[in-house]
Amino acid sequence: MADLSVRVLNDGGEPLEGIPVRLGFKGLTRGMSDTEDTDSEGYAYFRGYDEGPIKVYVNHKNYGDYDYRDGESIDITR
Repeated sequence: MADLSVRVLNDGGEPLEGIPVRLGFKGLTRGMSDTEDTDSEGYAYFRGYDEGPIKVYVNHKNYGDYDYRDGESIDITR
């Protein structure tokens, strides 16, 4: 199982706290992650998911497709 973090930043590069983040897993049976809110450093943590292709949703908006591996972090600027 893999661990992944998503960091949400504003246009100035400052972390955003309390932003809901959710992962959508590609494939018929993979579904969606639980929603995790960003912490004071802008990170939302996801643990125990299979590696592979995902969609990242920040505050219910699709922020793109990614292929993640264990221990990676994805930065999203909004």
